[in-house]
Amino acid sequence: MPPIAIRAYLLGMTATSSITPSLNSYREMGFALAPSLIPADLIADCRQRVLEVVDHRPEWNPARFQDLDPSIYRSASGDPIPVGIQRPASEEDVFDRVAQHPRLVEAMEHLLEGQVELFADQVGVKHSWLETDQGGRSFFHQDSWYWKIEPEQGCNCWIPLQDVGQDAIAIAVMPQSHLGWKLTDHESYLDDPAMGHVREGGFEPFKRHRIPHAHIDPSREALISTDPGDGLFFTNYTWHRSEPNRSGETKAFYAIAYQRVN
Repeated sequence: MPPIAIRAYLLGMTATSSITPSLNSYREMGFALAPSLIPADLIADCRQRVLEVVDHRPEWNPARFQDLDPSIYRSASGDPIPVGIQRPASEEDVFDRVAQHPRLVEAMEHLLEGQVELFADQVGVKHSWLETDQGGRSFFHQDSWYWKIEPEQGCNCWIPLQDVGQDAIAIAVMPQSHLGWKLTDHESYLDDPAMGHVREGGFEPFKRHRIPHAHIDPSREALISTDPGDGLFFTNYTWHRSEPNRSGETKAFYAIAYQRVN
Protein backbone atom coordinates (compact mmCIF):
# COMPACT_ATOMS: atom_id res chain seq x y z
CA MET A 1 0.00 0.00 0.00
CA PRO A 2 1.49 3.42 -0.96
CA PRO A 3 2.33 5.81 1.92
CA ILE A 4 -0.48 8.24 1.04
CA ALA A 5 -3.02 5.41 1.12
CA ILE A 6 -1.67 4.24 4.47
CA ARG A 7 -2.03 7.73 5.95
CA ALA A 8 -5.57 8.07 4.62
CA TYR A 9 -6.48 4.66 5.94
CA LEU A 10 -5.14 5.47 9.40
CA LEU A 11 -6.96 8.79 9.50
CA GLY A 12 -10.19 6.99 8.74
CA MET A 13 -9.45 4.28 11.26
CA THR A 14 -8.66 6.63 14.15
CA ALA A 15 -11.56 8.99 13.54
CA THR A 16 -14.00 6.70 15.35
CA SER A 17 -14.71 7.19 19.05
CA SER A 18 -15.66 3.52 19.48
CA ILE A 19 -13.55 1.30 21.71
CA THR A 20 -14.33 -1.71 19.50
CA PRO A 21 -11.47 -2.33 17.07
CA SER A 22 -12.40 -2.82 13.43
CA LEU A 23 -12.61 -6.49 12.50
CA ASN A 24 -12.24 -5.59 8.82
CA SER A 25 -9.03 -3.66 9.54
CA TYR A 26 -7.69 -6.52 11.61
CA ARG A 27 -8.44 -9.13 8.95
CA GLU A 28 -7.34 -7.09 5.93
CA MET A 29 -4.45 -5.04 7.29
CA GLY A 30 -3.27 -7.14 10.23
CA PHE A 31 -3.91 -4.44 12.84
CA ALA A 32 -6.67 -2.30 14.30
CA LEU A 33 -6.87 0.60 16.74
CA ALA A 34 -9.27 1.04 19.65
CA PRO A 35 -9.01 4.62 20.98
CA SER A 36 -9.46 5.10 24.75
CA LEU A 37 -9.64 1.37 25.37
CA ILE A 38 -8.45 1.48 29.00
CA PRO A 39 -9.75 4.17 31.41
CA ALA A 40 -7.32 6.99 32.15
CA ASP A 41 -7.21 6.39 35.91
CA LEU A 42 -6.07 2.78 35.46
CA ILE A 43 -3.39 3.86 32.99
CA ALA A 44 -2.15 6.57 35.37
CA ASP A 45 -1.95 4.07 38.25
CA CYS A 46 -0.10 1.60 36.05
CA ARG A 47 2.38 4.22 34.83
CA GLN A 48 3.09 5.41 38.38
CA ARG A 49 3.70 1.87 39.58
CA VAL A 50 6.08 1.17 36.68
CA LEU A 51 8.19 4.18 37.66
CA GLU A 52 8.22 3.01 41.29
CA VAL A 53 9.31 -0.49 40.26
CA VAL A 54 12.12 0.96 38.14
CA ASP A 55 13.41 3.03 41.07
CA HIS A 56 12.94 0.46 43.87
CA ARG A 57 12.71 -3.19 42.84
CA PRO A 58 9.95 -5.07 44.68
CA GLU A 59 10.32 -8.61 46.04
CA TRP A 60 8.95 -10.25 42.92
CA ASN A 61 10.12 -13.33 41.11
CA PRO A 62 13.56 -12.24 39.79
CA ALA A 63 12.79 -13.86 36.42
CA ARG A 64 10.25 -11.10 35.80
CA PHE A 65 12.97 -8.54 35.05
CA GLN A 66 14.95 -7.92 31.86
CA ASP A 67 17.71 -5.58 32.98
CA LEU A 68 20.54 -3.48 31.70
CA ASP A 69 24.04 -4.49 32.78
CA PRO A 70 24.17 -3.46 36.48
CA SER A 71 27.93 -2.96 36.29
CA ILE A 72 27.12 0.04 34.08
CA TYR A 73 23.54 1.05 34.91
CA ARG A 74 21.85 1.22 38.32
CA SER A 75 18.92 3.15 39.73
CA ALA A 76 19.28 5.79 42.45
CA SER A 77 18.41 3.09 44.99
CA GLY A 78 21.23 0.88 43.70
CA ASP A 79 18.93 -1.66 42.06
CA PRO A 80 19.40 -2.98 38.51
CA ILE A 81 17.43 -1.02 35.92
CA PRO A 82 14.78 -2.95 34.00
CA VAL A 83 13.86 -2.32 30.39
CA GLY A 84 11.36 -5.16 30.37
CA ILE A 85 9.04 -6.54 33.04
CA GLN A 86 7.44 -9.90 32.28
CA ARG A 87 4.03 -10.98 33.61
CA PRO A 88 3.52 -8.07 36.04
CA ALA A 89 -0.20 -8.93 36.17
CA SER A 90 0.81 -12.07 38.05
CA GLU A 91 2.42 -9.92 40.75
CA GLU A 92 0.11 -6.96 41.42
CA ASP A 93 -3.51 -6.00 40.84
CA VAL A 94 -2.59 -2.60 39.41
CA PHE A 95 -1.36 -4.44 36.32
CA ASP A 96 -3.98 -7.18 36.33
CA ARG A 97 -6.75 -4.57 36.20
CA VAL A 98 -5.37 -3.50 32.82
CA ALA A 99 -4.30 -6.90 31.48
CA GLN A 100 -7.73 -8.44 32.11
CA HIS A 101 -9.92 -5.37 31.76
CA PRO A 102 -13.39 -6.28 30.44
CA ARG A 103 -13.03 -3.95 27.45
CA LEU A 104 -9.77 -5.62 26.47
CA VAL A 105 -11.19 -9.11 26.85
CA GLU A 106 -14.27 -8.15 24.83
CA ALA A 107 -12.09 -6.71 22.06
CA MET A 108 -9.95 -9.83 21.96
CA GLU A 109 -13.02 -12.05 21.71
CA HIS A 110 -14.29 -9.84 18.91
CA LEU A 111 -11.06 -10.02 16.90
CA LEU A 112 -10.27 -13.68 17.55
CA GLU A 113 -13.95 -14.61 17.14
CA GLY A 114 -14.20 -16.88 20.13
CA GLN A 115 -13.39 -17.43 23.78
CA VAL A 116 -9.93 -16.19 24.79
CA GLU A 117 -7.43 -16.43 27.62
CA LEU A 118 -4.49 -14.28 28.71
CA PHE A 119 -1.29 -15.63 27.16
CA ALA A 120 1.39 -13.14 28.25
CA ASP A 121 1.84 -9.56 29.41
CA GLN A 122 4.92 -7.37 29.57
CA VAL A 123 5.83 -3.79 30.35
CA GLY A 124 8.53 -2.10 28.32
CA VAL A 125 10.44 0.92 29.62
CA LYS A 126 12.29 3.22 27.20
CA HIS A 127 14.57 5.36 29.36
CA SER A 128 15.11 8.98 28.41
CA TRP A 129 18.82 8.95 29.26
CA LEU A 130 19.85 6.14 26.90
CA GLU A 131 22.12 7.73 24.30
CA THR A 132 23.03 4.74 22.16
CA ASP A 133 22.08 4.72 18.49
CA GLN A 134 19.45 2.06 19.11
CA GLY A 135 17.90 4.21 21.82
CA GLY A 136 15.48 1.53 23.01
CA ARG A 137 14.03 0.82 19.57
CA SER A 138 13.03 -2.66 18.48
CA PHE A 139 13.27 -3.95 14.93
CA PHE A 140 10.67 -5.57 12.70
CA HIS A 141 9.66 -9.00 13.98
CA GLN A 142 6.68 -11.33 14.30
CA ASP A 143 5.52 -12.34 17.76
CA SER A 144 4.88 -15.94 16.74
CA TRP A 145 8.59 -16.33 15.98
CA TYR A 146 8.92 -16.26 19.78
CA TRP A 147 5.59 -17.65 20.95
CA LYS A 148 4.73 -20.19 18.23
CA ILE A 149 1.00 -19.46 18.45
CA GLU A 150 -0.80 -20.86 15.43
CA PRO A 151 -2.17 -18.55 12.68
CA GLU A 152 -5.33 -16.62 13.61
CA GLN A 153 -5.18 -17.91 17.19
CA GLY A 154 -3.25 -15.09 18.89
CA CYS A 155 -3.44 -11.31 19.17
CA ASN A 156 -1.29 -8.69 20.88
CA CYS A 157 -2.53 -5.37 22.23
CA TRP A 158 0.06 -2.61 22.63
CA ILE A 159 -1.07 0.09 25.08
CA PRO A 160 1.03 3.22 25.65
CA LEU A 161 1.21 4.57 29.18
CA GLN A 162 2.05 8.04 27.79
CA ASP A 163 1.51 9.75 24.46
CA VAL A 164 3.80 8.29 21.81
CA GLY A 165 4.85 9.26 18.30
CA GLN A 166 7.85 9.54 16.02
CA ASP A 167 11.10 9.28 18.03
CA ALA A 168 8.89 8.64 21.07
CA ILE A 169 8.50 4.82 21.16
CA ALA A 170 5.51 4.58 18.79
CA ILE A 171 4.82 1.27 17.04
CA ALA A 172 5.18 0.92 13.29
CA VAL A 173 3.39 -1.95 11.57
CA MET A 174 3.75 -3.36 8.08
CA PRO A 175 0.22 -3.47 6.63
CA GLN A 176 -0.87 -6.82 5.23
CA SER A 177 2.34 -8.54 6.32
CA HIS A 178 0.22 -11.21 8.01
CA LEU A 179 -1.41 -12.32 4.75
CA GLY A 180 -0.58 -15.93 3.98
CA TRP A 181 0.15 -16.57 7.66
CA LYS A 182 3.82 -17.36 7.22
CA LEU A 183 6.76 -16.80 9.51
CA THR A 184 9.65 -14.97 7.87
CA ASP A 185 13.13 -16.13 8.82
CA HIS A 186 14.57 -13.98 11.64
CA GLU A 187 18.15 -13.26 12.64
CA SER A 188 19.46 -12.92 16.19
CA TYR A 189 21.01 -9.75 17.63
CA LEU A 190 22.07 -8.13 20.89
CA ASP A 191 20.40 -4.87 21.83
CA ASP A 192 22.54 -1.78 22.38
CA PRO A 193 22.81 -1.60 25.32
CA ALA A 194 22.21 -5.30 25.85
CA MET A 195 19.37 -6.49 28.04
CA GLY A 196 19.54 -9.65 30.09
CA HIS A 197 19.04 -11.31 33.45
CA VAL A 198 20.94 -10.58 36.64
CA ARG A 199 21.85 -13.84 38.31
CA GLU A 200 24.21 -14.84 41.10
CA GLY A 201 26.97 -15.42 38.60
CA GLY A 202 26.56 -11.94 37.12
CA PHE A 203 24.82 -10.41 34.13
CA GLU A 204 23.67 -12.74 31.35
CA PRO A 205 22.71 -10.82 28.18
CA PHE A 206 20.35 -12.46 25.73
CA LYS A 207 19.68 -12.04 22.05
CA ARG A 208 16.42 -11.02 20.42
CA HIS A 209 15.22 -11.75 16.90
CA ARG A 210 14.41 -9.55 13.92
CA ILE A 211 13.53 -9.80 10.27
CA PRO A 212 16.69 -9.01 8.24
CA HIS A 213 16.76 -5.41 7.02
CA ALA A 214 17.18 -6.55 3.41
CA HIS A 215 13.64 -7.98 3.51
CA ILE A 216 12.02 -4.72 4.60
CA ASP A 217 10.60 -1.90 2.48
CA PRO A 218 10.34 1.00 4.96
CA SER A 219 8.18 3.02 2.54
CA ARG A 220 5.30 0.60 3.22
CA GLU A 221 5.26 0.84 7.02
CA ALA A 222 2.61 2.70 9.00
CA LEU A 223 3.84 4.59 12.06
CA ILE A 224 0.95 4.96 14.51
CA SER A 225 0.86 7.76 17.08
CA THR A 226 -1.36 6.92 20.03
CA ASP A 227 -2.50 8.37 23.35
CA PRO A 228 -2.35 6.79 26.82
CA GLY A 229 -4.87 3.97 27.08
CA ASP A 230 -5.37 3.49 23.34
CA GLY A 231 -5.15 -0.14 22.25
CA LEU A 232 -3.25 -1.05 19.09
CA PHE A 233 -4.15 -4.64 18.21
CA PHE A 234 -2.16 -6.73 15.76
CA THR A 235 -1.91 -10.39 14.82
CA ASN A 236 0.94 -12.60 15.95
CA TYR A 237 2.13 -12.68 12.33
CA THR A 238 2.06 -8.91 11.66
CA TRP A 239 5.49 -7.35 11.22
CA HIS A 240 6.00 -4.57 13.75
CA ARG A 241 8.76 -2.51 15.35
CA SER A 242 9.08 0.39 17.79
CA GLU A 243 10.61 3.83 17.57
CA PRO A 244 13.58 4.92 19.73
CA ASN A 245 12.99 7.32 22.58
CA ARG A 246 14.37 10.77 21.75
CA SER A 247 11.63 12.63 23.64
CA GLY A 248 13.66 13.49 26.74
CA GLU A 249 11.06 11.72 28.89
CA THR A 250 11.14 8.10 30.05
CA LYS A 251 8.21 6.35 28.39
CA ALA A 252 6.58 2.99 28.95
CA PHE A 253 4.05 0.69 27.32
CA TYR A 254 2.06 -2.37 28.29
CA ALA A 255 1.89 -5.22 25.73
CA ILE A 256 -0.77 -7.83 26.46
CA ALA A 257 -1.23 -11.00 24.43
CA TYR A 258 -4.28 -13.24 24.30
CA GLN A 259 -4.93 -16.49 22.49
CA ARG A 260 -8.11 -18.15 21.38
CA VAL A 261 -9.30 -21.11 23.44
CA ASN A 262 -10.35 -23.83 20.99
